[in-house]
Amino acid sequence: MPSHFIEGYEYLRSLADISQYVDSQMSAAKKVISIVLAMAALSMSSSVSAAAWCQGYIDQILTYDSGQVGIYSTWRSGWTTICNAKTEWKGIPPEICFVWFSTASSSITENKQVIVYYRTIDQADCATISTGLAAPAPGYVRLIK
Repeated sequence: MPSHFIEGYEYLRSLADISQYVDSQMSAAKKVISIVLAMAALSMSSSVSAAAWCQGYIDQILTYDSGQVGIYSTWRSGWTTICNAKTEWKGIPPEICFVWFSTASSSITENKQVIVYYRTIDQADCATISTGLAAPAPGYVRLIK
């Protein structure tokens, strides 16, 4: 057999080996991407499911010398911290805390209900929200009729 045929054959064989190697690497990469996407979808679905809109009246509001603001609500029947007027608490800055304090105070003086939204608990957990500083941070406090 002429040498150029042998060289051509070896060249084609090396291309086939390279192609097979690339295919195996692509297959592994596809598996990794599939696993990453599946994990991302699972984490998003679990974080999306947790949300609560706790609705009712605020019977009392309390501000400690530390700046901690707590409410005693009809959905919890216990003291729940919502923010801190002196320092940032769980991502809630004092400026927002002053607004929430005002909203809570208005709900008492005007005898109106509020909705306190929590991103990290389920709706069924409104009655059992952790008390004091262990309470989750609200996403908002809304005054309603």
